[in-house]
Amino acid sequence: MFSPDLKETLAKVDKAEKDIIGMIDRYIQTSGINTPQETLPSLQDGYSAEVITELDLKTANINTIIWAMGYTFDYSLVKLPITDEDGFPIQQCGITQYPGLYFVGMNWLHKRKSVTLLGVNEDVEHIIAEMTR
Repeated sequence: MFSPDLKETLAKVDKAEKDIIGMIDRYIQTSGINTPQETLPSLQDGYSAEVITELDLKTANINTIIWAMGYTFDYSLVKLPITDEDGFPIQQCGITQYPGLYFVGMNWLHKRKSVTLLGVNEDVEHIIAEMTR
C-alpha cells in the first residue's frame, strides 16, 4: 500500500530545492562572488508516472526490497577516543575536549537544523567564535 500523494510530495520537494537554490544564489549575488550562472534541470518524469496505491509484489515479480534510510557517520579517521557508547562524538555544540577538534553538520549540535545546509552555517559561526576567543 502506498500513499496517493506522489505528485504533491514531488511538488513540495521541488519547491524546497528551488527555495534553497534561490537562497544560495542571493547570497552569491549579495556577496559579489564571481561564479558562472547555473540552470537546474527540470525533472518531470515523476509527475508523468502513474500513481500507484497498491502493488502485489508476487504478481509484479518483485523478490527483493532494498530499504535505504540514509547514511551513518564514520569517525574512524579520528584517532582519539571521541565517541560515546552509542558511537556519537562527545561534544557540546560541536566543540570537543580536544583543542582544534570540532564537529559540524550533525543532528542537534546547536539547533534542530544543524544537520541541514540552512543550519550548518550557524554552527560554523558558533565554532569560529569559540576558536577566536
